[in-house]
Amino acid sequence: MMGRPPNLFCFQSIDKDLAPNLRKYVLEQQNEALKRHEVFRVAVSGGSLPATLATALLAPSSGAEDDKVEFPKWEIFYADERCVPLDHDDSNHKLVKENLLDKIPADMGQPKVYPIDEAHLDDVQEMADQYEKTLVSIFAARDSVKLPLFDLILLGCGPDGHTCSLFPDHPLLRESDAWVLSISDSPKPPPKRITLSLPVVVHGVKIAFVATGGGKASVLKKIFETEEGSKLPCGLVNAGGGEKVSWFCDAPALEGVNFPRRGSVI
Repeated sequence: MMGRPPNLFCFQSIDKDLAPNLRKYVLEQQNEALKRHEVFRVAVSGGSLPATLATALLAPSSGAEDDKVEFPKWEIFYADERCVPLDHDDSNHKLVKENLLDKIPADMGQPKVYPIDEAHLDDVQEMADQYEKTLVSIFAARDSVKLPLFDLILLGCGPDGHTCSLFPDHPLLRESDAWVLSISDSPKPPPKRITLSLPVVVHGVKIAFVATGGGKASVLKKIFETEEGSKLPCGLVNAGGGEKVSWFCDAPALEGVNFPRRGSVI
């Protein structure tokens, strides 16, 4: 692994410890981004992440200047999405909408959200192309932009070590040019999806994984301790992102994992 290793945080309780620390971390990235360019561009995945993120962001503010969620200045994109209608139970957008967007109090304002275009549900490659065009229109004001630079990318970790819709040993892991990729043979249903490419993910200013529960312990042990695990998609993000990467885990997810841990962001 080049440079400094990723940051691994371990918390006893998701609601009492992990979520407040995740809030602190996300708002640090928000505030830095707003200083840079007056907008906070975030890519999010699905799974259990939206619920944990909502717990973090919808908690009451301490009143401190740096503890204010500036939702109207957010732009939310999807690190991956399933080729299903936006109201389908498999949709990451539906997860984010129901867990977070629909629960934001009116006085906090709403982020700008970029879901997939349902017009292309029958053509997964066209859907990927269209989502990439959306990213180009926002990130590539100049032709010299090689990769979109997200201020923060929020990810999950599957029990097989996949993240986004980048799966172990899949040819998509070798794609280096496209920003958004299509997959028609996902090992997990539904089979048709789009996903950010690995180069886009590791290019993010900051990258954070949220991985909780005892079911993640064996794969996290593999990712953080073995050569084999370093080649899994999550391991490749660790290697490519180094100290830009932070893992927010609870104690059961890190049972038996031998890797230096941090106790708190706060």
